Amino acid sequence: MTTLKFNDLNKVLDWIREPSHKEHLYILEAAIAKANQVSLDQFSVGAKVVFGRPNGAKHQGVIVKCNPKKAVVMEEGRGKWTVPYSLMKLEAA
Repeated sequence: MTTLKFNDLNKVLDWIREPSHKEHLYILEAAIAKANQVSLDQFSVGAKVVFGRPNGAKHQGVIVKCNPKKAVVMEEGRGKWTVPYSLMKLEAA
């Protein structure tokens, strides 16, 4: 197996496209998922957050309940939203 460097994108992509490496792709998928994972420890009941889709409208609210995958966020004047942690950020103080 050839040692790949992360800064040589063309070689990495060629390695990924090679059919004989199919059984190793789960490692890449796991690494990507871990890199994209939001730390749930930063969110707690009472935390002020900003949420919304990356290119959509942003809303501000306060977390009222934390569930395993989503939090219930109360937005002033608009009610409660069930929001995935991946679409939330802590409000800047």
